[in-house]
Amino acid sequence: MAYWAVVFLIVTFPFCIYATWSDLKFLKIPNILPISLVVVFIVIGPMVLPFSEYIRSLIYGFIALLASLAIFAARLVPAGDLKFASALIPFVDTQQLVSFAMFVSLAAILTVITHWLFGKTGMVPKGWISYEGKGWRRRFPVGFALSGGFVTYLAAHLVQPV
Repeated sequence: MAYWAVVFLIVTFPFCIYATWSDLKFLKIPNILPISLVVVFIVIGPMVLPFSEYIRSLIYGFIALLASLAIFAARLVPAGDLKFASALIPFVDTQQLVSFAMFVSLAAILTVITHWLFGKTGMVPKGWISYEGKGWRRRFPVGFALSGGFVTYLAAHLVQPV
């Protein structure tokens, strides 16, 4: 079991829950959330990671932020989702970014199905914006998939090193 994954899972889980709820209800991830995650990493990271890994994680997070700006400029993904993803990158082992991407991809598939099923069965709370459109006009809360993939990635380290 990876000590760093346990600590990161404990400190980031509430942020992921809030991001999921906010994205489902309002289709927005407030700016304070990714900022808070970065501050948490800056404070907690040096305590659980070797210094070289800590610095590398910060650099990868900055590169992710730059890539996010380019993706947002191309109008491919909303800014809140990109900022949230960039804030999560430092918490991921730099040797396992592909593994993390696979977890997020699987979570995206599962969350699309879950989101669709809740919409079809009428189990949606009133006023949740992510369910207001019809058909392809319905917008998908990407923060839901990012949170699910991230939490699953960290939880996988509790069972065995990924």
